Amino acid sequence: MAHRPPPSFRLRFIVLLGCAGTFAGCASTPKAQSFNRVQSITEERLGKRVEWNGHTTDDRAAAASVNELLSRPLTVDAAVQIALLNNHKLQATFEELGIAQADFVQAGLLQNPVFSLNVRFPTQPPSKTYLDIGAVENFLNVFLIPARRKIAAAELDRVTARVTDEVLSLAAQTKAAYFDYQAAKQTLELRQTIADASAASLDAATRLRQAGNTTELDYYAKRTQAARATVDVMNAKADVADARERLNALMGVWGRQIEWNIAERLPDLPADEVRPEGLENLAIQNRQDLAAARQDILVQARTYGFTVDTRFFAQADLGLEGERETDGQWRIGPSLAVPVPLFDQGQAAIPRAAAVLRQSQERYAALAVEIRSQVRAARNRMLNARSTASYYHDEVLPTQQHYLEQAQLQYNGMFVSVFQLLEAKRDEIDAAVQYIKALRTYWTSRTELERAVGGRLPPGEPIQPASRPTTAPSDKRENGNQP
Repeated sequence: MAHRPPPSFRLRFIVLLGCAGTFAGCASTPKAQSFNRVQSITEERLGKRVEWNGHTTDDRAAAASVNELLSRPLTVDAAVQIALLNNHKLQATFEELGIAQADFVQAGLLQNPVFSLNVRFPTQPPSKTYLDIGAVENFLNVFLIPARRKIAAAELDRVTARVTDEVLSLAAQTKAAYFDYQAAKQTLELRQTIADASAASLDAATRLRQAGNTTELDYYAKRTQAARATVDVMNAKADVADARERLNALMGVWGRQIEWNIAERLPDLPADEVRPEGLENLAIQNRQDLAAARQDILVQARTYGFTVDTRFFAQADLGLEGERETDGQWRIGPSLAVPVPLFDQGQAAIPRAAAVLRQSQERYAALAVEIRSQVRAARNRMLNARSTASYYHDEVLPTQQHYLEQAQLQYNGMFVSVFQLLEAKRDEIDAAVQYIKALRTYWTSRTELERAVGGRLPPGEPIQPASRPTTAPSDKRENGNQP
């Protein structure tokens, strides 16, 4: 008949394993509040929604929203919303929240107890099998769990802030790409008009050359202008294709989804302008990358304290062992194993943790300085672009249009040649191209300023309204004659 351990041993062993299971069951996955915070800040700062793809009915609703937005003429707000719902890199970034949440749960769990069994067979009587059974648990882990959870909670907050910053960054990139595409399309249209005018000039020069009424120098000058205009059109078409693909990538669209249409014109300059007061402080309050850097300081500070507190003893195993001798007798008793801090007393770990803490503090300070500079630089670019666009609108474009009208009158009276009229036409269109560039720079710089302050810009101060900008040369003439 097999010898069984005494009831007292079995009871103690079961109690030990039961306690370990009880502790393990105390930790459960917390409710995911981190993504709710991302959604809340996105709604507050952008007026848009984000969804974390979890293969649910919400995902199907988000996909339907994307397709519905793509079926209509694409606006800048629609492009941003599509990107926030459909960009797969952003979805991959959201998984960092799941990783950080899992780490938070892990920090609250006890380590699994270690069960050991040794069996040895005697070579001579008494012939009972020798058994050695043990179960140990790192009991210090119970006291270290609160500190580990605090570190994990701070890390979860850091990841949440960083993920939120990625959302805001994607929105700004999409908005800027949208304006770039609009400007590229308008520029292509104007470049094509210049090419058409140059082609007409070359055609006239060719006829005059054939009649012997122009010099070779004038003919090749017109031919060179036409060739350059054609190259400009080719480059403008490439710019349109590149800008469209950048926007496609940010919105995460492919296949039939890329067959979207867009409004042709950049918006005019707004009637008000952002004041500089308080923008830097607003950025320091709102920027989520700075919030993530601030949370990193907290993580490293708690890690440093944890390293100091556990520099001597980070593990101590307490358990119960039972030993059955070959004569059938059981010996049962507790076991304790602790490391002896003879060589490693934290003399490397503590300075390392302190250095990482100081590093995170300096990175936070550097980022704060950089953010303030970004705000000032973006606003300066925006105001310079506004001044340039306003000058083109108020002075250059009207002057070029009046010049073209006078050239048309002179041409009608046969006082100037067709070449001078076509040159005036090219100059007017070229001025419109420069105006479009300034207008694009304004809107992309304004988007950069929104990104720099971490969200919506504060209300601006009114600016004296101007007449509607002329984004393309007028085709009105004194009569029906066209070059």
